[in-house]
Amino acid sequence: MAKIITWSDEYNLGIKIIDDQHREFVEIIDELYTSLQNVSSKPDLEKILEKLVNYKNIHFSTEEKYFKEFNYEGAVEHETQHRMFNEKITEFQKKSQEGTYNIGFDLIDYLEDWLVDHLANMDKKYVACFHEHGLT
Repeated sequence: MAKIITWSDEYNLGIKIIDDQHREFVEIIDELYTSLQNVSSKPDLEKILEKLVNYKNIHFSTEEKYFKEFNYEGAVEHETQHRMFNEKITEFQKKSQEGTYNIGFDLIDYLEDWLVDHLANMDKKYVACFHEHGLT
């Protein structure tokens, strides 16, 4: 089965812990895509959503820990983006649980856009700060 996103070196930030987490995010998006292609059941979608929630909790905590530790000047803006992502994922979960519509493809679109936009426009901003503090 074809993947919707293939990890590329352009996604690397040069910070191992963050790059590994971003690869996991790509894997979750691909798992969701495969699930939709195979017309998986609602419980499968719920499991993937749960995996996504666990991932984002760990990933955001990791970034925000380093923001504080390194006194990163863009922390407030970045954390605002994290809160907006959390709200959107909560909205997807609610719609899925209500069964009002199939969220799958809308969720994939949102996650793809987030990956590309957030990585390119937000995460790359903290790379120099993290590297200056020895995180590679």
